[in-house]
Amino acid sequence: MTKQYIYCLVFLATAMVLGSCYKDKGNYDYTNINKVVLKTNRDTVSVVLPDSLKVDLTLDQTAPSDAGFSFEWVMYLAGGTPLTRRTLDTTQNLRAKITELPGSYYLMVYAKDRKTKVEYQKRIFVSVLSSFSEGWLVVEENNNACDISMISPVDTVFRNIYSLANKGQKLPAGTRRIPEIRTYNGDQKVFILSPADMVQANYSDFVKLMSYPDFFWQAPTDVKPQEYFVNSYDEMMLNNGKIYCRTLNAPAGTIKLNLPPDGVYYMAPYEIYSTVGYVVYDTISQQFMKLNIGSVTLTPFSKPTGTPLFYMNNIGKKLLYTEVNTASQCLAFFKNNNDDSLFAFTYNPTLTDPAVKRYDGLTAPGMINARLFVGSRTLPHLYYASGNSIYKLDIEAKTAVPIYTFPGGTEIRAMKMYRNLKTSTDPNNNKLIAVATYENGQGKIYYFPIAATGNFTNDTYSKVFSGFNKINEITFKSLK
Repeated sequence: MTKQYIYCLVFLATAMVLGSCYKDKGNYDYTNINKVVLKTNRDTVSVVLPDSLKVDLTLDQTAPSDAGFSFEWVMYLAGGTPLTRRTLDTTQNLRAKITELPGSYYLMVYAKDRKTKVEYQKRIFVSVLSSFSEGWLVVEENNNACDISMISPVDTVFRNIYSLANKGQKLPAGTRRIPEIRTYNGDQKVFILSPADMVQANYSDFVKLMSYPDFFWQAPTDVKPQEYFVNSYDEMMLNNGKIYCRTLNAPAGTIKLNLPPDGVYYMAPYEIYSTVGYVVYDTISQQFMKLNIGSVTLTPFSKPTGTPLFYMNNIGKKLLYTEVNTASQCLAFFKNNNDDSLFAFTYNPTLTDPAVKRYDGLTAPGMINARLFVGSRTLPHLYYASGNSIYKLDIEAKTAVPIYTFPGGTEIRAMKMYRNLKTSTDPNNNKLIAVATYENGQGKIYYFPIAATGNFTNDTYSKVFSGFNKINEITFKSLK
């Protein structure tokens, strides 16, 4: 390499270094970005219909301009893909009349900087409520007709809500069942069963939507609705021992109850959902069976190898009651065919051998003839009513004792565990039993909180509501 070539390289490198140190003195106009934070006076809002929704919005800005902002408030149903979105307001502070049905909604506020065209947004959670959104539904009977009242979470009693919503029309005498009210896919349904009819009422205002024949492609000639089960996208009616099914995951206009499975059977009014299908109990063959909604078939449980504690396909006893106890296990209570012995079985229908435990020879006064049962979801306990007393059966000890006795002459009419299907963190969830009685010519509702031992807290009730007619049924309605 020649000296001239080396000098040339050094000169070029020096020029580049000096050029990089040159200060650009161009006349540029730098603008600070306006950083914006949207703030509202509340992040969650509850609106009781027909009230208005009011939310105040403030903007924290680092570089405000005179151009200002444009605004838009949009509300849509929470959960899943919103099918509709409604613009409520286009001013900074929201003032809007709410016409949506009760439920959970998202409220979005959009603020666009008119100068920079940058849009900012914030989401607010809105619960739209009605007077009848949540509370204990009470079916009362008087003068050969029935009506529905409600006890709200703040202890307000709304009377005769069904007849008031239906131009004075009441429910038939003997109306006795409102199945557990669930919400799936943003939809909540209320079903009301009477001896020869079943109606669906609007969950918001209790206006009648449909009656018994409307549920079927071809309604049974023997109209004897006994129970209605709702699980996810499946619904089932038990009518005179037969099961009529429908799946809600179907095109509109095709959602009707199908014909029941073939066979000779008479199902007990209970069902258990499991990954192997719905578990039901046939009172004729005295066995558990698996119901497949898709094929509309009943299948016996397979006989396991070895010697199980009991055979699901050959129980050979009269079922008194069955219910989920924990996430994976269920409890079933039986009496023998001579009506003189009691049994409790623990089973898990998803196992190859579903029989988990059995307890023979229960000592439980009055349980053989009892008709009201409430199972615990947290303890191995069963509560039942006999005469004017409530008993707690300790399953592992195989012994029941009375834990509360009403005055002589009191008739216990209904009994349900408090289960808030909307708010699982509710402190009373599975820890409070509501009991309906008829005493001294009037119906009453008692709340009994459950202590850690399974007994009633302080051995008594916490609240009582009186002034009802004869009560046939109580069911808790959670928020949608």
